[in-house]
Amino acid sequence: MGGETEIERMEDLARYLLIPVGAAFIGYGTNVLALKMTFYPIDYIGFGEGYFRKYGIGPWHLGWQGIVPSKAAKMAKMSISLLTRELIDVREVFSRIDPEQVALELEPVLLRTLGTIVEEVAHVYAPDVWSSLPIYVREEVTQRVKEDTPTIIAAVISDIRANIHDIIDLEDMVVTHMVQDKELLNSVFMRAGEKEMRFIEQSGIYFGFLLGILQAAIFAVWRSWLILPIAGFISGYVTNWIALKLIFEPAEPTKVCGGAFELQGLFLRHQPEVAEAFGTAVACEIMSSEQLLKQLFLSPTSDKAIQIVHFHFGRAIDKYAGSLGPLLPLAIGGEDYAAMKRKVVELYVRELPLQIKAMAPYFTEALQLERTLVDGLKALPPKDFEGVLHPVFKEDEWLLILVGGILGFAVGVFQVMVVFK
Repeated sequence: MGGETEIERMEDLARYLLIPVGAAFIGYGTNVLALKMTFYPIDYIGFGEGYFRKYGIGPWHLGWQGIVPSKAAKMAKMSISLLTRELIDVREVFSRIDPEQVALELEPVLLRTLGTIVEEVAHVYAPDVWSSLPIYVREEVTQRVKEDTPTIIAAVISDIRANIHDIIDLEDMVVTHMVQDKELLNSVFMRAGEKEMRFIEQSGIYFGFLLGILQAAIFAVWRSWLILPIAGFISGYVTNWIALKLIFEPAEPTKVCGGAFELQGLFLRHQPEVAEAFGTAVACEIMSSEQLLKQLFLSPTSDKAIQIVHFHFGRAIDKYAGSLGPLLPLAIGGEDYAAMKRKVVELYVRELPLQIKAMAPYFTEALQLERTLVDGLKALPPKDFEGVLHPVFKEDEWLLILVGGILGFAVGVFQVMVVFK
């Protein structure tokens, strides 16, 4: 009988020891799940998507979409507006571009394509005039176009640079790109907060275990089946709440215990590393030179840049037409002459993807966006810097904490029904 009592005591002790272990499991599991729910799934999975889109969490839908991708536009705008408002002066950044150097970078591409453009336009709009010209005159015209085009390109870039505020909306470009590529949006935030997210996961183990010891002590005194589910809810809820608080608070270094310790939110303490990761990701993948150039010339908002191209190429065509004879516009016809000028620009724009690839390396070097962003982020006051990543967690933060509580409650019920049945 005594042996049986000893065995029962050992079994009872083992059950109590399982409580803090279970609480550590709850803390870790709920924190990991909360992070996963922040970013995944990319697209809504389940039923009642229309209700979810309109009202968010509620009783009339069964499904989920990651908080970040479900509110991609809002998330991107909240984080990126800090960069475009505080760190990037578009006019100053684009003033670093040398129009003549751009023309020089484009020269190899232009030399390959301009001859074809001249021939194509001439054969369509002035076949008789063009064919009547001696070959050497046609070659001179083509050569003159090749020689003069760098000057035209430099004038185009100079005009765009001077009017850049009216031509490109950097914030809109970034937000649109991030909304279209939600995987990229997730990736940028996850890389910026990599250390903090690892802390959230691991902290669940430590905080959960400590709360589990308290939970076991309370259960030993009041052995009610309600204790474990309620304590499980508190454990899951509190571990998530503590982890999120420790990441962002306090924003400024704060002395405690008579100055023996200094506390600061982990995200703010790692500001230099986060600034490097976030600034590099944004500069190289979202505001890359290629993306900026596509936004300028090949996007739905490219009208103003293309108008500048029209103006400078049209003026050059008028000059070439005058050199071939003052009656050329009359011989072609007023409408066809205007159409010819539009065709030249159309053919030039058709070659822009090749030109963008040729220009991009120089733009990257000249704009120095990566250095501008990284240095600017590092220099921000901690309170402002918090705005880079905190929106990801602050939006529906209550839900992430509540999920921890619900899962903790479920594990508590399991402990009652299986471990202490």
